Amino acid sequence: MSAPQHDPELFDELMRAERRRRPVGRVAVAVGMGVFVRAGVLIFRAVTRTTPGERLPAGEVHGLDVTAGQCFWSPTGSGEVDVLLTSCTGRHTAEAFAVLPLAAGEYALYQQTLDRCTAVARPIPGARVQVMTPFLESSKQQAVCYYRFAAEMTAPVR
Repeated sequence: MSAPQHDPELFDELMRAERRRRPVGRVAVAVGMGVFVRAGVLIFRAVTRTTPGERLPAGEVHGLDVTAGQCFWSPTGSGEVDVLLTSCTGRHTAEAFAVLPLAAGEYALYQQTLDRCTAVARPIPGARVQVMTPFLESSKQQAVCYYRFAAEMTAPVR
């Protein structure tokens, strides 16, 4: 019995098929991450018994209701979360600096929205730019850009 011969045309066709398959892999990873984040939010809402549109305890607001110039305790994750508003002269870990409108039905990828926020941000020592974005079923068509400070602040950025 002889060893099988190498078929260069078959090899080239297999490589082309593999290259076509790779972008689907990236999309699948992105969708999987979206599902993972969404599951985390649903679990959080189940544990804390909060749903969009319900009344929150005094001082708390839905993250997408924050306006530019308001200070708050920064959420631990990204997405549509509830935050505790504070005075900018009191202790806080975040300050909103812009609210970006999103087109109807537009649910921009997190990185694209973060890039838009970074483009309008000022460099602030000891702070990084972050963004709160809506989920698919949200009625909010906006994203909130904010500075997340490395240490507690007791004054506004201005």
